[in-house]
Amino acid sequence: MRRFLSVLRITTGILLGMMRLTRKLTFAVTLAFGLVGLGTVMPAAAQPVQMLAEKDWVAYRVDDGGKRTCFISSVPTKSVGKYDPANRGETRVYVSHGPVPEERNVVQFLAGYKHKQQTDVKVTIDTRTFTLFTLEGRSYAESEEDDVAMIKAMKRGSKMKVVGISSRGTKTTDTYSLAGFTKTKNLIDKTCK
Repeated sequence: MRRFLSVLRITTGILLGMMRLTRKLTFAVTLAFGLVGLGTVMPAAAQPVQMLAEKDWVAYRVDDGGKRTCFISSVPTKSVGKYDPANRGETRVYVSHGPVPEERNVVQFLAGYKHKQQTDVKVTIDTRTFTLFTLEGRSYAESEEDDVAMIKAMKRGSKMKVVGISSRGTKTTDTYSLAGFTKTKNLIDKTCK
């Protein structure tokens, strides 16, 4: 239960940070095109700061109330399945360090859909396969040890395949490049101790 609460807390932090980043980028683009009339002003606190973009991975940090969260993220290089891409949401992988030691090295996948109940997600990194549990549209490793093993495999590997099943029964396979993973992961290890 403690693992679940830690995962849920860090997931919420990452998603809120990415939403803030998206709103900030939207605001910047709007200003660049000279449009006026946005009704919200973004606060300076708790904005994700991009620290490094290395090949297919990007490292961020979020400072909020004296607490720091760091994460790296990537999107698939290829997605396969019998679905309409317009109906699928954001698909992404995160590896994060929360502001407390229990929230280090959390691996999480965002599927872009709600998973079929009672199904697992299979993650294959080169030749090694991991089984993750699902929670709505996200998936996680069963234990901290599994997270660490996955991260080790990601550092050594070149590509990663993630296979899941949507609530409608559609099987999807997302392929991620691991180019840039080690460098961005090393940066967040140093930045969020």
